[in-house]
Amino acid sequence: MKKQIVSIIVIVFLFITYSFGKQNGSISGQIIDSKTANPLIGVNIILENTDLGGITDSEGYFHLTQIPPLSYNIRFSMIGYSELKKLNVEVHPGNQTNLNIELEQTIIEGEEITVTASAFHKSKGAVVSERSIDLGEIRMNPASMGDIQRSVQVLPSVSSGSDQMNEIIVRGGMPGENLFLIDDIEIPNPNHFGVPGSGGGPVNLINAEFVQNIDFYAGAYPAMFGDKASSVMNIQFREGAKKLQGTIDLNMAGVGGSIEGPISNKGSYIATYHKSYLDLILKNVGLTAIPYYWNAQMKAVYQLSQKNKLIINGVYGDDNITIDAEESDSWSRGAEFVDVKDYTYAVGTTLLTNWNKKSFSKLTLYQNAANYRYNVDKYVRDSVKIDQFDGDYLETETAVKFFYSKVFSSRFDMQFGAQAKNIDLDYSVKEYRDTLYGYIDDTTKYVIKTYEEEEDNIKENTQKYYTFITFNTNLFSKLKLITGLRFDYLEMNSKTTISPRLGLSYSVSPITSVNFGYGRHYQSPNYNQIMYNIKVNKPNIDSKYSDHIVFGFEHYPTESIKMSVEIFKKNYSDIPIHNYYTMQIADTSQEYDDNEFFVNKQVARSTGIEFFVQKKMFDKWYGIMSYSYSKTEAKDMRYNKWYSWDYDYRNVLNLVAGYKIHKSKNQSIFKSIIMTGSDEFTFSVRYRYMGGRPYTKPTYSSELRQWYVDDTHFNTHRYPEYNRFDITFQWKTRMKNKYLVGYLNIQNILNIENIWEYAYNDDGTIEKILQYETFPVGGFILEF
Repeated sequence: MKKQIVSIIVIVFLFITYSFGKQNGSISGQIIDSKTANPLIGVNIILENTDLGGITDSEGYFHLTQIPPLSYNIRFSMIGYSELKKLNVEVHPGNQTNLNIELEQTIIEGEEITVTASAFHKSKGAVVSERSIDLGEIRMNPASMGDIQRSVQVLPSVSSGSDQMNEIIVRGGMPGENLFLIDDIEIPNPNHFGVPGSGGGPVNLINAEFVQNIDFYAGAYPAMFGDKASSVMNIQFREGAKKLQGTIDLNMAGVGGSIEGPISNKGSYIATYHKSYLDLILKNVGLTAIPYYWNAQMKAVYQLSQKNKLIINGVYGDDNITIDAEESDSWSRGAEFVDVKDYTYAVGTTLLTNWNKKSFSKLTLYQNAANYRYNVDKYVRDSVKIDQFDGDYLETETAVKFFYSKVFSSRFDMQFGAQAKNIDLDYSVKEYRDTLYGYIDDTTKYVIKTYEEEEDNIKENTQKYYTFITFNTNLFSKLKLITGLRFDYLEMNSKTTISPRLGLSYSVSPITSVNFGYGRHYQSPNYNQIMYNIKVNKPNIDSKYSDHIVFGFEHYPTESIKMSVEIFKKNYSDIPIHNYYTMQIADTSQEYDDNEFFVNKQVARSTGIEFFVQKKMFDKWYGIMSYSYSKTEAKDMRYNKWYSWDYDYRNVLNLVAGYKIHKSKNQSIFKSIIMTGSDEFTFSVRYRYMGGRPYTKPTYSSELRQWYVDDTHFNTHRYPEYNRFDITFQWKTRMKNKYLVGYLNIQNILNIENIWEYAYNDDGTIEKILQYETFPVGGFILEF
């Protein structure tokens, strides 16, 4: 495998030394109506500051050729539709850039036309708490490292638990409250070494180069989305080019490549494969934990007829890590040997049908699965270990879903949908015999309690169903109303939930609007919570829910700048919690083990204000400023008292800026040095600040030589404040028929000490466990 890595690097340098006479590239794609999915004929396409352009044909396609390899701002316009501008679209030598564009109809009253800021794409079905991110923005984000989940962490509504994990935590909520969709296919956790029920992990398995657009909703989202309490990440993969081309790349997520091309003259495909390479570098260094993982993705599109298009998607990830720390640190005491083997996948197919000029439908069949396998041992003496725990958790979902959209007039349209999902859960857990000791001195100990061996094999099958309907109404040219209703049914507890949605937007002027949103969002219990109650013979638990109320203001001073302010209130009810934590003080004499099952009794609340300013890369620079202040609390049901919830950071600030330099004939010596022979150089920085995260400080028992939590008070302490400064350098070189991007990202360049948590040692001492210290990451993408 080392030889393979060396071979890839040699190939890259051979390509670099190849002739630098640049071939022209091309831009192709299709433009459709955002509400009907019908192709638009006669759309004007203009590459700004050039004489290049074209129009769409009878099927909405366009193909612009002989375009010099540069970055362009492209304007799409048509009478009766809002103009849209795509910024910083790259054309590579000898290759085709594929763009699929949706335009939205305007409302015309006499001579008045309602227009929107053309450089900002509005996420479908929402008027508040939405952001749309394209591939160019992911690439330029100095802290994302090509990770699509980290790319949204610059938004004011989003925080994270640690540098090591990419969880999406929205407005004080919990990990696992975000819905992930890939072209209408649900995937519970798109990460290597994902944490069950959290939606997060250290490395995202989705190749960012696959992404066409991400619509992110932070609350009060449309009725077509559900079963998550906080947010939605709706990912659209791009279609493959209509000519054969490929990439080789290396980054933090691994080494690999992609290939794309046509399927006859009616479709296209794109596929990619990546694997980890840290094992090839570090396995001889003596580290106790080296990750192994690989992933593959594909998308194929085929035009069956003029009205029917078939779309096939697939994502697969596999990972393994073994931690063998015989000389353990305090945090691994009792679990010095850990072997983890996981896999996850999502695969599906969609039939898109244009019924007529006013309606279309999508019929999707998909399956996803996640398998988590753990083997945990502890050392009892040198080189001798005993079993502690074995777990094998398999969760499989198979679903069919239907979506239908109908436009009745330029003022009124409707969407309807439904889904039926079958769920199979297969849990095998074995906890081995163990003993808890007390200590009189260093040589004398006694038995406090013996835990007998326990084994459980639980299989469960259940179903989920939902249906929704949404109405979009333009009451007049300045007022837009969105109403929706969603019904969810979980067969396991025979409960139907009803979720109303409401959105209202008033255009004060063509560049300013005032918005309001409301939504009730239910979320089914985590599968491990369901299975635990089944194991202990307790009643099934119900879905929790959150009520979102959002007031917002948006202003677009120029076509590349957006400013917004939002005030939100988010109330949780029926959160599953261990029954032990609902009992009054007089009842706590009961054994904890007898009350370790889940009940829907906790409530929580979050209130805050968010500020967001974004300058897109229109010319030479871009920037983001996002700030939020919020207060998030949960109620201790035993004492009827509120306390700071686990991710109550209070203050979160993100500052991002970048500057782009192009090669010129008479450039300075300094400019020549930093560009190092490249055609384009970009420098970007990010600063992030978060307030201290709450935690419950444990108490040390010298008799047990263990720490324990006094659970009469939660989260009374806070970790120190978080500060981090990142920089990224990016070089782009255009060769004869190839394109090379090299980058260097340095995270936490000032090496600020950010505490993840504390390690509590057996001798009563406390150590810091840090988040990323100074961490350089480099990589490249070679396109040919």
